[in-house]
Order: sequence, then C-alpha cells, then structure tokens
Amino acid sequence: MDVSISAKQMDLTDALKNYVTERISRVKKYTDFNLNANITLGVEKHRNHIHAIIKGNGFYLNSEAEDPASMYKAIDHCVDKLETQLRRGKFNSHEKKTGKESIRQNVLAQAETLPVMDEETL
Repeated sequence: MDVSISAKQMDLTDALKNYVTERISRVKKYTDFNLNANITLGVEKHRNHIHAIIKGNGFYLNSEAEDPASMYKAIDHCVDKLETQLRRGKFNSHEKKTGKESIRQNVLAQAETLPVMDEETL
C-alpha cells in the first residue's frame, strides 16, 4: 500500500505520519488489490480536518472527517468511514469500456470453445 501524506497550515510530525500509515493500513485487509492512499491533513479555524482518497484496481474511496479536539480522533473517524465503505461494498467502480475490437475477440474466443458438430452426429 502506497501512502502519501500532505499537510496544510500545520506541521506534519513523524508521530502523526506513523499514526496515519498505521491506521490506513487497516483498510488493506478488506481487499487484495494494490492500493494508493492520498491523505491531506489540515487545520481550519481551530478544526482538525482530514481528507482521504484511496484508489485501487478500478475503484476509489473518498472520506472526510473533522474534529475540534484532536487530529487523532479525526483520523480514527475517517478510517472508520473507509472501512465501513469497503465492508458494505459502497465504492465507486470504474471499468474500461470495451470497444468493437475487444468484443470481436471475446466472441471469437467463445466460438473456439464451442464443440463442432459432425455429419455423423446429426
């Protein structure tokens, strides 16, 4: 799992980085895909704010949380939201559109697997 962490209007300490990576790694147990996580931490008017985007193989998860008391509580709340989305299967999936050529290849591959009828079997 690749995790990139950025901060707006605050200092990003090593303890905070380690806590975020530890908590975000819990999401990995719900899927086998290689995940990329973009985490943005910030402080706006004395509110601790976190925004997390997790991208996988054909899907992405989006979660935001804020807490006026502690950044750690906001991180916990955000990760809980992500886990709930994965458990319920509520994520946005994007599949590639198939063009005429790929449809033609699928039809030909299926036609090769069909049994051929001889005159004797008729």
